[in-house]
Amino acid sequence: MNGNLTIVHAESLACVSDDGQPRAGRTQGELNIIPDGAVAIRGGKIVAVGPTGRVLQDFHDDAPVLDATGKTVLPGLVECHSHPIFAGNRHWEYVRRLEGADGRDIRAEGGGIWFTIENTRKADDAELVRQAVRAFEQIAAGGVTTLEVKSGYGLDTNGELRLLRLLKEASAKTRMDIVFTFLGAHIAPQDGRSAAEFVATVKNEMLPAVLEQGIAESQDLSCENGDFSVAQARELIEYSHSLGLPVRVHADASSDSLGWRTAVEGKALSADHLTYTPDAEINAVGATRTVAVLLPIAEQFYLDDRKANGRLFIENNVPVAVATDYCSSFQATSLPLTIAAACSWFRFTPAQAIVGATLNAAYALGKNRDRGSLDVGKRGDVTIFHCGHPNQLGTAIGAPLVDVAISGGNVIWEATRQG
Repeated sequence: MNGNLTIVHAESLACVSDDGQPRAGRTQGELNIIPDGAVAIRGGKIVAVGPTGRVLQDFHDDAPVLDATGKTVLPGLVECHSHPIFAGNRHWEYVRRLEGADGRDIRAEGGGIWFTIENTRKADDAELVRQAVRAFEQIAAGGVTTLEVKSGYGLDTNGELRLLRLLKEASAKTRMDIVFTFLGAHIAPQDGRSAAEFVATVKNEMLPAVLEQGIAESQDLSCENGDFSVAQARELIEYSHSLGLPVRVHADASSDSLGWRTAVEGKALSADHLTYTPDAEINAVGATRTVAVLLPIAEQFYLDDRKANGRLFIENNVPVAVATDYCSSFQATSLPLTIAAACSWFRFTPAQAIVGATLNAAYALGKNRDRGSLDVGKRGDVTIFHCGHPNQLGTAIGAPLVDVAISGGNVIWEATRQG
């Protein structure tokens, strides 16, 4: 656990080098591959990256050596959008969707996020921690080294603080690095409170309590028709910034809500979903530093009548990330499968999707300073795959390609040690 490791002879070592901004436009598809590449990690930090011969010449000490012959080495995968703590499985909703029901029908039948909120409130702490830990185990098997986790199924102050506390407790049982997000304004409440009343509660009661608790590193919120309006989202964004708490936004998931423009104008780290963001809005907003986090498996699960226009975001020099959206509706755990899905669903190249699951995902979390790329000085976070070229992450769909996941120079998951 000393964080010393030298990885050598990678057939393809993809650096995804960080030049101080998220990858956008043409650079979204550049991986900066070094053939027969090596990376030296000392004290948990990357100290050298380059051809194996040169790295070994400079670092020939007694650190362990990992031979990556025939394999692809990437920056540690970053899962930037998940909701892993909840109770109450909603598998029946998928069946109803396949039978032709829409979200309104499902809510009328007792489903939807409110069903999860009610069940989560009833569940005991131990049950919720077990659920989160199990999710962590499954996500880690996909080679993830950094995982973002949200609250959001409490919808009151005590409930949200409880979920953040339990996520923190669960994080002690995984070797992935966990990034905590407060999602108070997830949906409009269905217990008689108006959306405006609830926004006031989030602003005046929840956010101060969350900051005092000291777990959450950012606030997420929804800008969605039927939940929180543009004006309400702006109010929360501005207040969060005044408190020094970075913001992310659930936007345009089920309809055109002006969520993308609102997130960009509010200088949010990211806007997530964007399924219904109009092409005209993407073109009008243009290039941004706000990351567009796209969720291809979510769009397929919800059987939407359209998909996010991922290629148009890239053409407009918008940095794009991809994520699973693990949640109470569907439990997608594999970020490598999400990379493959982004290729077929959005017509991304594998390189564009990989950048979206490494460097750009790190920027979406505000964690780009120390992860997301194989650059000297960053954390020694690495994911190694059983394939010779990164393109194969797009073609070996669903195959168990992950060989080793490394966090801070220490192996945290290894295929040969499983089972």
